[in-house]
Amino acid sequence: MGGIFHHITFFFSFILFVSLGKSRKYDHPIYVSVIEITYSNSGKFASITCKTFSDDFKLALQNQYHKKENFDNPENIKNISSEMEGYIKKHLQLKINGKPIDFVFTNYKKDGNAVWSYFKTNPVNGISKFEVTDTIFYELYSSQIGIVYITVNGNRKSNRLTNPESKIAFDF
Repeated sequence: MGGIFHHITFFFSFILFVSLGKSRKYDHPIYVSVIEITYSNSGKFASITCKTFSDDFKLALQNQYHKKENFDNPENIKNISSEMEGYIKKHLQLKINGKPIDFVFTNYKKDGNAVWSYFKTNPVNGISKFEVTDTIFYELYSSQIGIVYITVNGNRKSNRLTNPESKIAFDF
C-alpha cells in the first residue's frame, strides 16, 4: 500500500472529523468508522479507540438492544457503556500472533456528532502479527467503510475495509 492509500485514508478520516462540526443530525456524506490500536512493549497491553458517528452508533445499539439510548444523558452511562462494549465486541475481533485477544471497555466520550469509545486488551507479550475482523455498522450500511490504524512499538500501519470485506492482517 503506497502513498495513494495514505491519501485515501486521510481523506476519509478528514471527512469524518471535519464534517462533525458542520453536519446536521443524521446527515453525513459517508458511512465510516475508524479503529486505532496502539501497542508498546513497555506497556504490555494494546489500547483501542473506536471513532464513529453518534447517530450510527445509536441506531446500531437500538437495533441490537431494541431500545433507544441517549449518549448525552449522564444517568445512562452504566447501561450505555455496557451496550457499547457488547456491540463493539460483537463486531470487532482481534487476534495477536494467531490467538484471539480479549479487550474491555474503559470509557467513552461524545463530542458533537462523534463518539469515541475506548478499550484496553489483556496483557500481551510482543506482537509479530495483528489480525482484525471489523464489521462495525455492516448490518446498517452496505457502503460502510472501516479504517484501521495499528501502531506497534512506533511502527504505524493502516488499511481500509469496505463492506463486505471484514478481515485484515498486519505483520510487524
